[in-house]
Amino acid sequence: MPQPIASDVEKVENRLKSFLDCRLENAGRTKIMADTYIQKIHLKNFRGFKNKKIDGLSKGLNILIGDNDSGKSTVLLAIDLVLSGNTNRVEAIGLDRLLNQNVVDEFLNGSIKKYEDLPELELDIYLKEFGRHEFVGEHNLEQLNACGIYLRCQPRTDLRDEIEALLKKPNIAFPFEYYSVTIKTFSGSTVSPYKRPVQHLSIDNTRISNEYASKAYVKSIYQANSSRDEQNELKFEYRTAKSNFSKERFVDINRRMDSDYRFALKNNTSSNLETDLTISQNGIEIENAGVGTQCFIRTRFALSKKSNIDVVLLEEPENHLSHSRMRKLIEEIKGASQSQLFIATHSSLVCSRLGLGAAILLGAQDEDPIKLSSLSQDTADFFMKAPNSAVLEFVLSKTNILVEGDAEFILMPTFFEKVKGCKLDEVKVNVISIGGLSFPRYLEIAKLLNIKTAVITDNDGDKKTCCEDRYSQFGPVDNIEVFFDGDDARSTFEICVYQDNTAQCDKLFAEGRRSLTVQDYMLKNKSQAAFVLASKASDEIVAPSYIAEAIKWVTS
Repeated sequence: MPQPIASDVEKVENRLKSFLDCRLENAGRTKIMADTYIQKIHLKNFRGFKNKKIDGLSKGLNILIGDNDSGKSTVLLAIDLVLSGNTNRVEAIGLDRLLNQNVVDEFLNGSIKKYEDLPELELDIYLKEFGRHEFVGEHNLEQLNACGIYLRCQPRTDLRDEIEALLKKPNIAFPFEYYSVTIKTFSGSTVSPYKRPVQHLSIDNTRISNEYASKAYVKSIYQANSSRDEQNELKFEYRTAKSNFSKERFVDINRRMDSDYRFALKNNTSSNLETDLTISQNGIEIENAGVGTQCFIRTRFALSKKSNIDVVLLEEPENHLSHSRMRKLIEEIKGASQSQLFIATHSSLVCSRLGLGAAILLGAQDEDPIKLSSLSQDTADFFMKAPNSAVLEFVLSKTNILVEGDAEFILMPTFFEKVKGCKLDEVKVNVISIGGLSFPRYLEIAKLLNIKTAVITDNDGDKKTCCEDRYSQFGPVDNIEVFFDGDDARSTFEICVYQDNTAQCDKLFAEGRRSLTVQDYMLKNKSQAAFVLASKASDEIVAPSYIAEAIKWVTS
C-alpha cells in the first residue's frame, strides 16, 4: 500500500499561496493604472435612466445617495458592466431587464415601427487620460475627444431584413433577441475581460450569502493580483496535479470496481483553479464565516493597501453589520486612498461619517444629480462628528419639520392631525428631532437642495437674538421658514403647551403635586409629560399658534 505523501495538488496550493502573498506585498509597486480613475458617467436608456450624466467624480470617494429606485444600484451596475469588458455579462442578465422600459413601450406604441427608430442602450465611462492612445477618441455620446470605454446594445445590422419583416407584423413583441452587445474604447478598439484597462471589484452586500457572488468576488481579487501568464501557468499546473492525483490515488479503489467505470477528479474548464479558489482568515474559509463577517472581510480585503484594485463598487456596505463593526468598516474605507470608491448607501452613519462633501444625490430620473461638495467645510465636519445624524432621512424627504427635542417629536403627530385633519404620512411630511444647535447645519443643506423645511424652536426668552438674528442668513427663501412663539415670557415648548391647554394638563398632572407646579413638573419631565398628553388627551389638546402656523405653512 503506497505511503501517504504530499500530493501534487497540495504543492500547487502552497505555491499559489506564496505567489499571492508576493503579489499582494508588491501590489503597490506594480499598479500600472494608479493615476487612472473615472471622471464621468453617461447612461442612456439604461434601466430607469433615459439620459443621466454624472460628472466631476472624485478620484477618491463618491457616495451615491437617493430614495429607493433613484438609480444608485443602476449606476454601480453600469460601471461594473463596462469595466468588465465582458459582453456575456449583459447577455446573462438579459437585455429585457436592462433596456429602459419606457423607451421600449414608446416604440411598441408607435403607429409606425421602423428599424431606424429602435432604441439603443448606451453607456459611457470617461477616464482620466493615462497615455494610451487606443482609449482616446470620439466614440461617445457627446462626441468629445476623450479617454474612455463604451458599451452599446444595438439592433444587429446583419439582421436588418429579418428585423424589418418582424416590425411589419401586428402586435409584435420587442425584438430583444436581435440585438448585439459591444464594449470598446472611445477610439473603437475592442475591450475584453483579459485586457481590462481598469481593475475593478464589485461588492454587493445585499447578495453576500449567494454562492455565485462569493466565487465571483474571490475570482475578481485573484485576477486583479495576477497577470494573464501567471494565471495560465498556475491553471495548467493545477490541472496537471489533479490528473496525477486521480491516476495515483484511486488505483486500488478503481481496481476493485467490477465495471468499466472509474473514479476521477473533475478536470475540465468548469472545474479548475479559479472555481476551487477561496480566501481564508485565520484558517476559516470566507464562505463559512457569518454573513456580517463576510461583508467586513470582503470589503476590508478589497480596500487593503496591498490590493491591486483601481475601482471598488460597494453596494450598501451597512448590510448585515452591527453598529460597532460598521464604525470599524468606515475607518477602513477612510484609509482606502489607493482606490476610487463608489458607495451606494441608505445609511446616515456611512454618509455622514465618510463626509457629506463626497455625497451625490440622485433625485428624480429627469433631474441632474446634485453634489454636496459645495457645503461649507464646517457643516461637513459637523456631520462627521455629530453623535446621531438623521441627515439622509432629511435629504431624502421633500418636506421636513425640524423640532428641538423628544417632547415636540412625540406630540407633533397629534398637533398635525388636529390642525390638518390627516396624518403626517398621508401628506408625506417628515418630522425630525435634532436639537436646536443643529438647525443651521440642516438648513444649509435645505438651502442647497431646495428642501421645504419648517423649523419649530423655542425663543428662550429672547426671540430677537435666539430666533430672528440667528436664522437671518437663511432668509428670505421660499423653502425655509422658522416658527417660534412671539412672547418672550413663553420661552419653551412646555410653557406654551401648558398655557394653551391648562385644564387638560392640570387634570392629568395636578394630582399628587406637592412642591412642583404642573408647569414646572412638565418642564422637568418633558418626554414623559408629552407621552401622557399624546396618549390620554389627544382629542382635547390644541397646538400652540406658532406650531399651527408651521403645520399650515409646510403643507401649503
